[in-house]
Amino acid sequence: METTHDENLKILDRYKPIADMIYATFGSNCEVVVHDLHDVQASLIYIKGTLTGRELGAPTTEVILKELRQHGDQVKDKLGYTTRTKEGKLVKTSISFIRNDRSEVIGFLGINFDITAFSLVNQIIKDFSSTTDFNHADHHSNESYAKNIDEVFDYLINTALIEIGVPLQEMSREDKIRFVQNLEEKGTFLIQGSTERIAKVLSVSKQTVYNYLE
Repeated sequence: METTHDENLKILDRYKPIADMIYATFGSNCEVVVHDLHDVQASLIYIKGTLTGRELGAPTTEVILKELRQHGDQVKDKLGYTTRTKEGKLVKTSISFIRNDRSEVIGFLGINFDITAFSLVNQIIKDFSSTTDFNHADHHSNESYAKNIDEVFDYLINTALIEIGVPLQEMSREDKIRFVQNLEEKGTFLIQGSTERIAKVLSVSKQTVYNYLE
């Protein structure tokens, strides 16, 4: 067994340079750890960073213990979940389990990143940019931000067609009336020449469009 553990340690040692690389890339807000699960009570064998205040010889977390208990060697990596430290820091965490040549879980590489400041900034932006109808999809208005009036007209026509749900060539008289009324509600008739355009789209006369409006 001792020989097997020595072999496992050699595998775990390969992850220490990776931990150095990750920490060097993301800096002081980051903490990278390597755990040896041979002894879960003192599994932390390498650490870069001081985010959680742990030192070498610290135990495996309860989250990892639960995962190992439930899944054993079939345990899957846990990526991008959030936790909170005793000091109240919000931490984004990823865990990748390390296996030996026999596919046995022998340890894990963990990355912890302090996102407390990002979370606060995000909340400030959310509060600042929200409006009274922000959370009500029915109140959202769509805008095409068109470059010319023709684009506006085309947008209104296409939107009305979608809302009516009937292709132009299959429209009954009642469908055409609903189509024209839909466009009127959208303010389409405020566009100069819209009556002629709508009549052309429907292949009817201007007078017929007026009749539909009435």
